Parts: sequence; structure tokens; C-alpha cells
Amino acid sequence: MKNNVERIKGWLEKNSKQTLSHLNGPAPENEIVKVEAEIGLSLPDTFKEFLRTHDGEDGKTWLALFGDGNQLLPCHAIVEQYTLDQQIGTGLYDPEMHIVAFWKDRVESKVIFIKGPVKPLMLHPKWIPITCMNGDVFRYIDLDPAPGGISGQIIEVDPEGCSYQVLASSFGELMELYFAQLLSGGYDVDDEGYIETKKENEMNWGVPEWLKNA
Repeated sequence: MKNNVERIKGWLEKNSKQTLSHLNGPAPENEIVKVEAEIGLSLPDTFKEFLRTHDGEDGKTWLALFGDGNQLLPCHAIVEQYTLDQQIGTGLYDPEMHIVAFWKDRVESKVIFIKGPVKPLMLHPKWIPITCMNGDVFRYIDLDPAPGGISGQIIEVDPEGCSYQVLASSFGELMELYFAQLLSGGYDVDDEGYIETKKENEMNWGVPEWLKNA
């Protein structure tokens, strides 16, 4: 995982040097321990390894290591966002929205969109927020995946767009896949260093296999 971080930073050095200046320094070990204590969940080792190198990003700009404005949250912001998520989730809880038949109906009606084994919930107590884009699109470490998923997988959730997708089986794989996309020319970089995906996601995902068989 560490090698992929350095490779991505090497690519940024050549293509978007401005982004590097917004990476925070290492997170103190006690801050990482505090995150786990306050949210009551264990962080995957690969993500803790990343935090020991960079405690997220400073949030002062749209520039982001992962591109498209997906800014990595520092330790204190992970706790703050997790706490806020749970408060919102409690307030919006509706038992019907936790029923598989409800999910299947909404996907078939193209009201919600699912890609991969992720549960289409408003919020989940076992989702750990790690990036934020524009305050309303989040990437989470998913510790309670849908059937066929992997605990620790990385998901992206857009509540307003009603889309849920699995990006990678782990944080380490997310870094690996992202670096490969950078090398293959999957992203454009503007004059200010903003990294943007070339192809729009059309969300023609259909019904995921796990939900077809549920």
C-alpha cells in the first residue's frame, strides 16, 4: 500500500504539484487510537498505515489526492462526520428502507442505483467516512457489506443522487486502482491542478447480482 501512495505522489509531483501541498502530515498514533475509541469501530490496517503517513487533507481547496474533489478526511473530521452521520441516520430511520424487497423495487424502478454488494441505506453505523466531496458525496470503509461483499471494502454514496457503489475491496486496492487509472490517462488535470475523471458515470447498472438472488 505504501508503495502505491508514493507512486501516486510521484504522479502528482509531475502533473498536479499543487495537490501535494494540501496533504496533511502524519497523524499521531494517539489520534488514530482516539478515532477507533470514539466511533467504536476498528480501522483497517491499510488505512491506519495511510494515516500514519498523511492525516488526510487540509480541506482548504477543491484539489484532492483522489481527484474529483474527493478530499481525504483527517482523524478529527472522521469522528465529526461519523457522529453527524449517526445523528442524521437516527432521525431519518424508517424500517421499510431496510427491507430487501424495498431495495429491489426501488432499483428496478430506477429510483436508486446500486453497483456491487453494498446495502442502499441512508447511513449505516458500520460505515466509516474517509472522503468527502462537496459536503454530500462520501466514500466509506464498509464493515457490513451486502452478500458477496468484503468487510473493509470502499464504497461511494451519493444520497442526493441515490447512488451506491463499491469502488474497491479495500483501501489498499483503491490506491492501486486509482494509480492505474492515472497512468492509463483516465483523468484530466486543469491549469490549477484539479484532477477530474474523463468519463461521466452514466449509472446504467441494473440490478446487482446479490439483490437479484436475495
